[in-house]
Amino acid sequence: MVGAGFAGLAAADALVAGGCDVVVLEARDRVGGRVWSRRLANGAVVEMGAEFILPGNTVVEATVRRLGLGLWEKGMAYGRREPRGGGAVTEDDLRAAARAIERALSDPAVARGSAAELLDRLDQPAAVREAIRARVEVSAATSAHDVGADELAGLAAFSDTPSSGIAGGNQSLALGLAAALGGRVHLSSPVTSVVTRDDGVLVRTRSGEVEADAVVVAVPATLVGTIAFEPALPAAVLDALARLRYGHAAKLFVPLRERPAPSAVLSVPERYWTWTARAGADVQPVVHAFAGSAAALERLGVPAGPERWLPSVARLRPDLALDRDDAVLSTWTDDPWARGAYSVHTPGGNDPAFAARYGRLVLAGEYTAGPHAALMEGALRSGARAAAQLVA
Repeated sequence: MVGAGFAGLAAADALVAGGCDVVVLEARDRVGGRVWSRRLANGAVVEMGAEFILPGNTVVEATVRRLGLGLWEKGMAYGRREPRGGGAVTEDDLRAAARAIERALSDPAVARGSAAELLDRLDQPAAVREAIRARVEVSAATSAHDVGADELAGLAAFSDTPSSGIAGGNQSLALGLAAALGGRVHLSSPVTSVVTRDDGVLVRTRSGEVEADAVVVAVPATLVGTIAFEPALPAAVLDALARLRYGHAAKLFVPLRERPAPSAVLSVPERYWTWTARAGADVQPVVHAFAGSAAALERLGVPAGPERWLPSVARLRPDLALDRDDAVLSTWTDDPWARGAYSVHTPGGNDPAFAARYGRLVLAGEYTAGPHAALMEGALRSGARAAAQLVA
């Protein structure tokens, strides 16, 4: 097993349950990959990476129950964000636009295009189209030109279903899976090459090597090219990787001097959104901000730190008592074991070549999960799928 994120741990968990022995090699000094929870000085638990459990994320919920963990309802809905800064837009405006998008997507030619193309042709007020475009670009962490039009059906729709996270932090799930695997998980062991032979697989790390019957490569797609495969990966996989797009995003956590009410507010012109949320019974004393797309990160000065972003949050959220001195910034692009946030659902959808079995090798990870790509749910599903392919 290459990688101890959600996908790799889920695959190892399923293989062990099926009677197989596994070795998990993880480059980081912790498990969880792009899921990493942290407690701030004021006690608030924040997600440095993946955050939301969405409606229909049944595998996450089932795994939480199996591990004896709980869920924290956030008190706010991922599917409802108040747009500010881009002109007057009402909730009725957004609902009408969502219905118009659904009608437009009934045309297969439109559905195969980009979100930007659909929004440009949508017969709606400019401020409404821009609010939806902002929501798309923030959520997908890239330009609307790179996002499939069919993604708009979910991203533009209102949902009042409360969002949730895993009690104690989402990383608790990774820690639970790893604990059950015991000494099978080896940290600080980045894989350098995978050699597939007729009689097995040789996996080399910087400090040694492991021989196995088969291998699951469960690293972000951005890192697949850093591993030397012998023989090379099939052309279908290489072509799909060349077409795949990864979003770029950052999160800013600003402690608060007073506990707020749950909320969700979107900055339309600066392409980020903010929320305050509960963790169990209490609202956490922190405002979370998430900026999506490389252009937004540059505009907010993220590569240099949080100094330019903090005043923007203060302007967007004058209702909150910010404690700017203790703000924490989280980024993905400069993380050598991520190099991006998550995969983008591009026009035409993600490539099925990612989810095929290639002899003794199978790929896993959120980018291989089709309609569940970019989610913790997709990572877990991909791990279970990879394990089933190898057992079969």
